[in-house]
Amino acid sequence: MDTGSLVASVSVPVTADGDVPGAGDDGLGRHRDELRPAAVRELLRLRGAGELTTAHVRLVADAVGVHKRTVWDWLAQAERTGSVEKPERRRFTITEDIIEVLADYQGNVKRAHEHLVRVAKKAGQKPVGLTTLHDAIARDLDPGFMAGLREGIPAARGFDPAFQRPPVARNEVWEGDHKQAETVVMMPDKKPSRVWVTWFEDRGTGYVMGWAVTAGSAHRGSVLAAVRASVLREAPYGPAGGLPHLVRVDGGADFLSKTVRRAFGLLGVPVHRVRSARHKGGIERLNRTSMTRFFADLPRYTKAPRLDHRRRVGESDPPLTFEAFVGLLGEWVHQHNTEHVIQRTGMTPLEAWQADTAEIRPEPSSSELRAFMLESDNKVHKITSHGVEFAGRYYMPENGVGRLGVEVRVRWMPHHTHEIDLYTFRGNRYLGRAFLAGEASEELRAKVLLERDEHSRALRRALNGAAGRRRERHLPSTEPELPVRAMRMTAQEARAELEGTAPPVAPRRRTQPYRPLTPVPAGWKRPGQDSTDIASTDTASQDSKDEVS
Repeated sequence: MDTGSLVASVSVPVTADGDVPGAGDDGLGRHRDELRPAAVRELLRLRGAGELTTAHVRLVADAVGVHKRTVWDWLAQAERTGSVEKPERRRFTITEDIIEVLADYQGNVKRAHEHLVRVAKKAGQKPVGLTTLHDAIARDLDPGFMAGLREGIPAARGFDPAFQRPPVARNEVWEGDHKQAETVVMMPDKKPSRVWVTWFEDRGTGYVMGWAVTAGSAHRGSVLAAVRASVLREAPYGPAGGLPHLVRVDGGADFLSKTVRRAFGLLGVPVHRVRSARHKGGIERLNRTSMTRFFADLPRYTKAPRLDHRRRVGESDPPLTFEAFVGLLGEWVHQHNTEHVIQRTGMTPLEAWQADTAEIRPEPSSSELRAFMLESDNKVHKITSHGVEFAGRYYMPENGVGRLGVEVRVRWMPHHTHEIDLYTFRGNRYLGRAFLAGEASEELRAKVLLERDEHSRALRRALNGAAGRRRERHLPSTEPELPVRAMRMTAQEARAELEGTAPPVAPRRRTQPYRPLTPVPAGWKRPGQDSTDIASTDTASQDSKDEVS
């Protein structure tokens, strides 16, 4: 049998040029062990048929890159053991007992080796070497398993491969998260503080939909403020916006609070909780991008290089004010949306948003959205002469006239505490809004004063109407009655009244004109009289005076 038949029967891969990959060099590695069984099996068949020659052995040796004596040894070993596979090398392996020791010491190989040495000496055996243990762990245990022993299952999952999510359209999936700003800012009360940024990113286009900054620590109000900024498309928000079809968050208590879930439920948006941060990779990538492209350029960067074990570069620099930080963050977000090209899409987030033709779910109005996202402290507040005290400030109700002392419940929009909504504490009846007393506009002041006057007029009308109705109701009891003595008469007067012979009652007014005792001066003129009447009247008056004399 010629050598061509052996080449046809041995499973040796060849390249497009007809060369055996790795032949004649040491680059095969473990691939040589995969070629060995097929080659030895064919050599055994040739020997059994009495056709094996040195040329066949030399051909196999050249194909797998070993010496021909090695191939003869393979053949002899296969005939001796009855297996064409490479025999397993006797070496130290990781057993279940060693895994338990590693787990007891939380993946600390050094401590696990010390334990194994103690056990071996106690049993009178030769202990394993530390290098041998390290080699066995590297060979038998994967890095993810060792990371899990050291830090737990979430760390082990970081070594697992993940499928790439299918591309989605705009507003199909949003991802939200908190990110602590790696810098120190100066608050209005002149106290340094760390701040948190809460934002949502559209997974399809990479557009930062909305964000909110919270001093101290983030909370559920931060989430509601970021949602409001993400949904609205009117100025100063937009142009991207609308309602998403799904929101993906982690297990943070703020995103899964009852208030946030109620707000998303009223908007008809389901919330999906992921079990690992790697399942919301878009927002996590945004967090890392903000570290290198924004926070690292700010003063008082908390991750700056160290000068020694205590000091960092620039830690004594004056910090940004809170207002300046918010302004710079807004500029960076705008730059990210309009100038930063995302490798996945090859466009800026704004270009990707505008190029997408998916239908946008219409967002509710600002007033409706505000009503969805109000939260309350469930405490009793009272309307006082200065307004309603809330969070150390006084708010003047727009409909507070006549309600002094009324117990109310305060609801407010997070990050929009310049105004609050008032509800009765019992009955939960809406009473209107209240605005900061020190920042009340002239229109609000005029409205309050006008309502106060209208309230007084309505009250005056009610009181006057009640007084009139009271007079009418008691009129029969309030008219004066004639005295009983004035209504008496004698028997003669009664008989004359019955017979009709009573003298006529004298008229109450005199038939003759009134003539005063003092004469009227000659120049006076009475109404309705001419000069002749005045002269005759004066003459009559003079005559009557003479008669009296």
